[in-house]
Amino acid sequence: MTTHSSAPAVDQPRVLWFYGADAVGKSTIGWEAYTLLTQQPGQVAYVDTDYLSFCHPAPNNPAEVVADNLRAIWAVYHARGVNTLVVSGIVVTSEDRDLFTAAIPAAEFTFCRLTAAPETVRQRIVARREAEAATRGSELDAQTHAELTEYGQRSAEFAELLERFALEDFTLATDTVTPQILSAEAVDRFLTA
Repeated sequence: MTTHSSAPAVDQPRVLWFYGADAVGKSTIGWEAYTLLTQQPGQVAYVDTDYLSFCHPAPNNPAEVVADNLRAIWAVYHARGVNTLVVSGIVVTSEDRDLFTAAIPAAEFTFCRLTAAPETVRQRIVARREAEAATRGSELDAQTHAELTEYGQRSAEFAELLERFALEDFTLATDTVTPQILSAEAVDRFLTA
């Protein structure tokens, strides 16, 4: 699935893209991978696509907005010498993937789908909101807890859809391994692809 035909040139732009369902660790592992790549030769940047399509009213096709913003952001980074980009963000369909790769046409893309068991996803979704509530000195009420449980179920179903589409170059399960270990494995696979 990596979008290149031969070994990449030393200065060829490269993109390591982490995607998966909610609460699998995309942002955490993406940031850790970025941190590791800052220790390699060359310049590296990081972007979380969650922030590239927030607008009101919501766009009809958020992937198009993400791709347009990614193209613009890459132009700035690349003009300043960046040759490696780490991305955390949703990729749902092959059409989405094609939009994103077309946004940086000279780049070699590697897609890593992060996974977690449905129960892990549900627990993480609830734990996030419990932590947010605790910082405000409150607790989740029963209705919010029930809504989060439903959200966790939808996320687990979305993960099954992503599994069927199989758009990735490789997968990493995030249930029992630390983000540091997972990001090191992802970076190793990325650098040796």
